[in-house]
Amino acid sequence: MRTPNDNAFTALLALFLVMLQGCAPEQPKPVDAPPPDVTVQKPVSKNVQESYEYVGRTESPDFVEIHARVTGYLTKIYFDDGQEVDKDQLLFEIDRRPYEYALRSAEARLEQANAQLKLADLNLNRNRTLIVTNAVSQQDLDEAIQQQANAAAEIRSAQASIDQAKLDLDFCMIKAPIAGRISQANITVGNLISMNQLNAPPLTTIASMDPMHVSFDADELAVLRFREYRRRQGLDVDFKNVKELNQKVLVALSNETEFRHEGLLDFIDNQVRPSTGTLLVRASVPNSDRYFAPGFFVKVRIPFGDEQPSILIPERSILSDQSLQYVLVVGVDNVVNRRDVELGSTENRMRVVKNGIDPNDRVIVNGLQRARPGMKVNPTEELAEGSTSIEKKE
Repeated sequence: MRTPNDNAFTALLALFLVMLQGCAPEQPKPVDAPPPDVTVQKPVSKNVQESYEYVGRTESPDFVEIHARVTGYLTKIYFDDGQEVDKDQLLFEIDRRPYEYALRSAEARLEQANAQLKLADLNLNRNRTLIVTNAVSQQDLDEAIQQQANAAAEIRSAQASIDQAKLDLDFCMIKAPIAGRISQANITVGNLISMNQLNAPPLTTIASMDPMHVSFDADELAVLRFREYRRRQGLDVDFKNVKELNQKVLVALSNETEFRHEGLLDFIDNQVRPSTGTLLVRASVPNSDRYFAPGFFVKVRIPFGDEQPSILIPERSILSDQSLQYVLVVGVDNVVNRRDVELGSTENRMRVVKNGIDPNDRVIVNGLQRARPGMKVNPTEELAEGSTSIEKKE
C-alpha cells in the first residue's frame, strides 16, 4: 500500500530527471566525410603495331630417357644430379668383367675357326690333287669343299660374336646421347640393372636447353588475319616451310612485364582442333643465358601488320567483373563512372583499348579500392607514360 510520502518522492524524482535532461549538452550534427582522394591519368595516344598475345609453355626440343642396353651391376656414377652434360659425356658404368670374359671367349673361338679353315684348305687342296688320279672319289672332294665352306662360315660367326662382345662392352659405359641438363639418378651404385626389365624407370633423363621451344594455341581468327596481312604485302601465303617466314615472336616470363626475349616461328600444326577452334603453334627461342627451363608458363606475342593509332591505359587501372573488364573514370563533376572496355595487346605495362573510353577520359589508376560508381571523389591527375604534360589538380 503506497503512502502519501511515496507519491511525493516519485513526483520529485520525475521532476529532477526532467530538469537533468534539459541541462544535457546538445549533440553535434554528423559531418559528411570528404570525397576520397584518387589519382587519374588520361589515356596515351600512340601508334602501335598489331599483335596477338597468348599463354604458352616452354618445351625442350630434345628429351631422352637413359636406359641400360646390357645387364649388370652399376659400379659408378659420373655426374651430379641436375648438372649440364655434353654429348657423349660418360654418365654410368656397369661392371665390365663379364663382358670382357665374353670378348676373350669370342676371340678364342675365332682363333679356333681360323685353324679349322686352314685344315679345311689343306684337305681340299689334297683332294683336288688326288681326284686327278682317281685316288679319291668325287664324294670325298665334295665333302672337302663343304668342310672348307663350313670353316669359313664359322670364322664369320666368330667375328660377329667378337663384334657383339665389343658392343656389349661399350654399352657398359653409358654416355649422354645429347647435350643438356640431366635429371637425378634413379639408381644407386651396387644395384643390378636389367635391360629387359618390363616398365623399368629410366636411369635418368636429359633435356636439351638451347634453344627452347615455346608452344601455344593460336585461335583460328588470328591465323586468318595473319594470312590476310601476308596477302596484302604480296608475301607467300601457302608457305611450305614455316621457318622460311622469319616471323618474329616475343616472349616474356610470368614475372616479366616486358617481352625481352625474341625468337622465330618454326612450326604450325596441319589442322585446327574442332573442339577448341585453335591451332598448335611453336616458336624457337635462344636460351644461352638459361632464362627458360622446360615447363615454364610464358606470355607470347606475335607482332605483325602496320602500326595503327591506338589509345593505351596502365594495366593497373583495369578491373574485372566475371568475364567483363572495365575501368573507373572521373567525369567533369568528379563523379565516378564505370566503363566496360575491349582490350588489345600489352605495350610496356600499358594495354591497348579498342573500345570503351575516349582519349580525354580521366581513368583512375590509384585509389581504386576507395572509388565506387556514382561516388564523388577528389582527383589528382598525373602524367601517364608517353604523355608530355600534367594537368593540375582540380
